[in-house]
Amino acid sequence: MQIKAAEIISVGTELLLGDIVNTDAAFISKRLAALGIAQYHQSTIGDNSERLEEVITESLSRSALVIPPGGLGPTYDDLTKETAARVMGRTLILDDESLSRIENRAKSFGFEMTENNKKQALVPEGSTIFKNNYGTAPGMAIEDFENEKLIILLPGPPRECEPMFAEEVEPYLKRFTDKLLLSHTLNIFGIGESKVESILRPLMLESRNPTLAPY
Repeated sequence: MQIKAAEIISVGTELLLGDIVNTDAAFISKRLAALGIAQYHQSTIGDNSERLEEVITESLSRSALVIPPGGLGPTYDDLTKETAARVMGRTLILDDESLSRIENRAKSFGFEMTENNKKQALVPEGSTIFKNNYGTAPGMAIEDFENEKLIILLPGPPRECEPMFAEEVEPYLKRFTDKLLLSHTLNIFGIGESKVESILRPLMLESRNPTLAPY
């Protein structure tokens, strides 16, 4: 399976309300580019299972890899895992290793583990599990190699999402790509953007690899 294109679906009503800045998408985008995986679409969706299912299904129709960070917590409105599993036709099963890690983390911080924390140890059957060394919810890859579809689930908090992607997900994804996307920025002084564009317009229109664009 070769992954040429991916989509990020950022999950969380707090993102739509502007309560937090979406740094996960920016981080993951840069990492995907370094792996040679292009993006042509991104979405942000609230904590609503029906709308999320619709967006995931649409994304999988045009991209081999879909990454929806967020929504892996223990509360009722954390719906990403359940929704993604339903789209991929998988049932959720208890992962004993993940449950043990959650229990040990609770003990190390002196917290009493509540019943809803066990929800975070449920994983789609047959998925690859990514360890969370900075929080409780494990990440996971729901794989359908026969149809060349892959969903990677990551926790939403940046302090968990970023190291998990760097340490666990990147090595996993490297087997699906043999390219990279490289970009360079040329800083131009003493001339306006419109003038630069008028000079370089033929190159911008004709270039394919590499492409050229003004910022």
